[in-house]
Amino acid sequence: MAHTTFNPKTHEGRNLKRFREMMTVKQNALAFELGEDWNQQKISLFEQKEKIDSDSLE
Repeated sequence: MAHTTFNPKTHEGRNLKRFREMMTVKQNALAFELGEDWNQQKISLFEQKEKIDSDSLE
């Protein structure tokens, strides 16, 4: 049985940015792929958040 714990020092937005950068994807390109409700500024704001709600991540 897997046991997962939340690390309160995890900055989810920073992790999102690192993952995007590992994939060599620019914020504009990610926003374009996510659809018309997204733009570069919205991606930037997400990457600044310490905690991102699961609905937004889906």
